[in-house]
This record gives sequence, structure tokens and C-alpha cells, in this order.
Amino acid sequence: MRSSIKKYNLQLGALIATVVTLAIVPVRLSEGQGANLVSLIGSEVVIWLMCLATWLSSYQAYHRFNIVKWQKVALALLFCAVISNVFFLASFRFFADYPIKSVRELPLWLLTIRLSLRGIMLGLIIVPIIFLLETERERQEEALKRERDRAVEAERQKHVLEMLVSERTADLEDALAVLGESQEELDHQVHLLTRVVASIAHDVHAPLQFIVAATKHTGNLIITSQLSEAAEYNQQVERGLGDMAVYMQNLLEFARSQVHKGALHSACINLPTLIREKAGLFEQIITSNGSKLRLSLHENLTVLSNANLLGVILHNLLDNASKNTRNGEIEILSETIGDRLYLCIQNPLNHMPLNGITHADPQGFSKRNAANLAGNSEGLGLILVRDIAALLNVEFGIEAVAGKVVARVGFSGV
Repeated sequence: MRSSIKKYNLQLGALIATVVTLAIVPVRLSEGQGANLVSLIGSEVVIWLMCLATWLSSYQAYHRFNIVKWQKVALALLFCAVISNVFFLASFRFFADYPIKSVRELPLWLLTIRLSLRGIMLGLIIVPIIFLLETERERQEEALKRERDRAVEAERQKHVLEMLVSERTADLEDALAVLGESQEELDHQVHLLTRVVASIAHDVHAPLQFIVAATKHTGNLIITSQLSEAAEYNQQVERGLGDMAVYMQNLLEFARSQVHKGALHSACINLPTLIREKAGLFEQIITSNGSKLRLSLHENLTVLSNANLLGVILHNLLDNASKNTRNGEIEILSETIGDRLYLCIQNPLNHMPLNGITHADPQGFSKRNAANLAGNSEGLGLILVRDIAALLNVEFGIEAVAGKVVARVGFSGV
């Protein structure tokens, strides 16, 4: 809130009162009023106070009354007339403050008119100055208020814009995070699907070689009219092709589960039945290597998993065991540790590395072993087993102990 001095501009009022008071001194001296210095000085003080009172009353008329401006001017001039009368009547017994001639002998009504005219004349000097100053001040205050309002609005719009930018930035960061996750998921899917293609090329190579050899041999048997033996070989070829078709279906199921999330369905699987189905594909290979397969499982042993993907795991583990066993025995058995069931496929070590792996943590492959397998076509099957095991949420480990290679697949909730 402004102080009274600033509100009424007393410094300027005092200056104008001083100028007006001093301006009439020469006139009074020319009339001989300088002979009584006490009366001259006293009357000058009274006139100075009257001018200052006129200044203050004009400010009061401007600020105190809520009327139109011309009415304020008229009211201010009326105040000037009244103040002129009041100051003269209050001081004329002590000082002759009227500069032209003494008016003490005039009638009261005429004295009042003359004093009022004196006050109005003084008001015509002071009132326009005050009204012009206050009008300009109000104009400047309005302009300043408009600038402040514009600054406040600009600040508000800036705040709103910052909020919008912050929200859009957050949305963009979320979108980039989702895009990054999608890119990682896509890269992982491409990686796994590449493994599937490589596994197909790798794992069907031996069965196809056997089928080609068997087909050629069947042709020779037909030529030599050994039809019964040819029919037997033909049945083996037919069974091998059927097993390969099932294996291909399993790999396609794995690929579909990677492309379409939620397409992975679990069911209760009889392990001995599934293992016999997969072992049939390698029967001729195992026999040709002078080896045999022994299944030591309870016939009612079941697990909850996806049959197609679990079939891919068993196929690759049997393929790995059959290729690395010469004149030995491949044994499939189960063991329970805590609340987990472990399916074990073990075969003799034969003093040779297991497709590039001599040892792996039972909880999974180490990064180093996985990197080694990436450049080894014979290890693609085991890498695929690792990836599918992670997808099925089952444990997978392979290790060499006591002259045997043991691959373990652990199922929870047993």
C-alpha cells in the first residue's frame, strides 16, 4: 500500500505552494505591505498553508468520490473556494493575507465572493496539475497491470507447455522402452528361429542318410527279388519318415510359440510313451553303432509340459547320445530330488568331448560354453535344448561324471 507522501505527492504540492506564495510577494511589497514584516511573513505562511490544503483537498476530491471526472473537478474547485474563506476568516485578525487591498470593510457576502474567487483561481492552477498527474499515473498503472497480466499469462502458458512437453516426453520414453523391449523380443525370436532352422538341417541329416541308404538297399533287394527283406526295409523307411514328420511338427510348434505369444499349451505327458516315440527315429542309428537303448522308467510317469517342445528336447538329447556312443549302452532313467523330477539320459564318455562340451552346470549352460557352441554346428541341438528348456521353465544341465555323459531335464511340482 502506498504511503501518504507518495499517494498525495506532498513534495510537489509543497513546491507549488511555495512558488505561488513567493509569486505574490512582489505585489504585496509594491503595495507597501513590507512595512510590517511580521504581518507579511505570517500572511505568507497562511497563504502557503492554504495552497497546501487546497492541494490535499483536490486529491481527496479525486480519490474519495466515485463520480465522473468533471464532477470531481467541480467539487475540487468548491473545496478551494471554501478553504480560501476558512483560512482568511481564521487569520485576518492577525495577518493581512490578501495581497491587493484590505477587504475587512466589505460586506460579508461580497467578502465571501471575493475570497471564493481567490480560492477558485488558486484551484485553476492546482486542480489541472493534480488531475493530469493522476490521469497519467492511472494510465501507467493500467499499462503496468496489463503487462503483469500478460507476464502471468505467459508464465501460465509456459507452465502448461512444460507440462505438455513433460507428458509427451514421458510418452515418448515409454514408447521407446516398449519399442526396445519389442526389438529385444524380436531379436530373441529371430535368434531362436535361426537355431530351429539350423537344428532342422543338423538333426535330420543322419536320419536322411539312413533313409537314402535304406531306399537304395531296398531297390537292390527288389532287383534281386528279395521282396520280404525289401518290404522290411521299406517299413523302416516309412517309420523313419513318420518320425521325422513328427519331429518337424515339434519344431514348427516351437517356432509358432515364439511368433505368437500365448500359443504355448501344456498338458499331462506320459514320459515313457514320448521317449519310445522319439527313440524309434534313432533305432537304426543306435543299432548300426553296436549300441543299445535301455529305458528304466515307470510306465505311469507323467509330467505337465508341452508335448511338441518337450519332444524337441528329447529328440536332440537322444541324437547327441546316439552319435557319441559306440558299442555301449544309452540309458534313460528318472530320479527325484526334493520336489523336482529329473529325467536323465546317460551314455558312455568314450574319452571324447561331447560335441564341444566337456562339462556344464546342471542349472544351465555357461555363457562361455554357449559361445563355443555358436560356432559349432554339432552343438546347435544342445543350444536349442537350452532355449526350449528356458521357454518351458524346466531345468537343463549336462555333465561328464564317472566315465559317463549325463543330460538332466528337471521338472517342478512333482
